[in-house]
Amino acid sequence: IESGDFSDFPFHPKSYGALDQAGGDINNAKCLVVFHENGDDDEQKELIDVMKAVSEKCNDKTGMKFLWALNPNGLAPRVRAAANLPKMSDKPTMIMLDLPDQGGYYVSKETDITIKNVMKFIEGPGDRQQL
Repeated sequence: IESGDFSDFPFHPKSYGALDQAGGDINNAKCLVVFHENGDDDEQKELIDVMKAVSEKCNDKTGMKFLWALNPNGLAPRVRAAANLPKMSDKPTMIMLDLPDQGGYYVSKETDITIKNVMKFIEGPGDRQQL
């Protein structure tokens, strides 16, 4: 509302958005987060489009939230530090936070963020790690 964008009115909760706007979602739901703070404008827009498309493809069947972290301030550095993620780079980093499961999380080695690769990570996230 603050931005004056009413194109999505009436406003229903979305299963995607910026990490800094997620509020309690990261504590209450499994969240897939892609960090790309050093990406240029085109890369960041493409990443947002991929995350929205994956969210629509999952159609809330997973109960998962799909978030992006493009701001080098805010929550991104804190989540990076808590999950022992590498420092910001030119490549994106994708993780799945499962804080409701006693602080579990999964880290993807994939840096090519496409719908196919994100879906593959959701289906098989790999080894569970602990915050």
